[in-house]
Amino acid sequence: MKKASIAIYSLTVFLFGCKSSVKNIENIIPNNLTEKFYWSPAEICGRQFDKAAMYLPISLDTVTELHYSQFDLGSDATILYQNNLKSIAEYNYLKFDSLTDANTERPLFIIKAVDLKIGKINFGKRNVLGFYNYGEPIVKKKNSLVSENSIGTIGADIVQNKLLVISFPNQTISILDSTNTDIENYFDFEKCKIENNRIMVPIIVNGNILDFMYDTGSSLFPMMTTFNNWKEITSQKTNDTLSVTNFGNPVLMVGSKSSKEINIGTNSLMDFTVYYAKDNNFDKMFEQLKCDGIIGNAFFFNKTICIDFKTKRFGIEKQSPNR
Repeated sequence: MKKASIAIYSLTVFLFGCKSSVKNIENIIPNNLTEKFYWSPAEICGRQFDKAAMYLPISLDTVTELHYSQFDLGSDATILYQNNLKSIAEYNYLKFDSLTDANTERPLFIIKAVDLKIGKINFGKRNVLGFYNYGEPIVKKKNSLVSENSIGTIGADIVQNKLLVISFPNQTISILDSTNTDIENYFDFEKCKIENNRIMVPIIVNGNILDFMYDTGSSLFPMMTTFNNWKEITSQKTNDTLSVTNFGNPVLMVGSKSSKEINIGTNSLMDFTVYYAKDNNFDKMFEQLKCDGIIGNAFFFNKTICIDFKTKRFGIEKQSPNR
């Protein structure tokens, strides 16, 4: 980990070519590199969202008790929460070393050289960051939500120099060290940028290319952008508002239906709601992230995508008459 500035952003509140792919995605990736993810629901402003956040099973060293962490590519680093960990007897052996020179809003600790696993996917020994005095103690109860059994956030650092495949229909992720012919034939790839571990997807609007960060931690909003971009992309007729919190601060999100065809390569995105933050609350964040906005999971709920962090590409499964 770089010791100085660790910028962690998250808005958790908290399409399509012509070639066909013969094989299904589950048949071209080894099972030991694939793990199921779980949706956590949420009620916000009296509205129910069944797919509010993605969670993955996580374990450290030889601990066998099952816990989860939110999967959030909007966070550049994996972060564990001290209050959650302290409530789990099996993790009482962990040593938290302070990072006094970290430039973050909250005090950070580091856990050194722990074996980290996401389900059966083994990442070997790693140093993992955490927030002191953050989170909520886990209370064991029957039929608890995965969000109630969470110990932190799995960030984008975990997939650097790897290929990440997310199959939303199968509700799985796969993490590979390299590509192969089957994967290359399965996806339509577009070149992307990576800024501080985060993937920036080029989106074509009116012939102009805008860079949108793809954030698995943003399931509530298909697209968020600046007010100026919002005016360009939408009809400017408000059809939705939602009050959320960002690190405890209330933010009013204003949505309007898209009025322009938007493309990722040859893949068209249409008929969706675009949001901006009232009072331009997120404009500074977009500037710091070096992006024009954020796209979330909603675009891909019926698709499989591949993010190639090794060669900086974003892929959407090719349309097939067999699927």
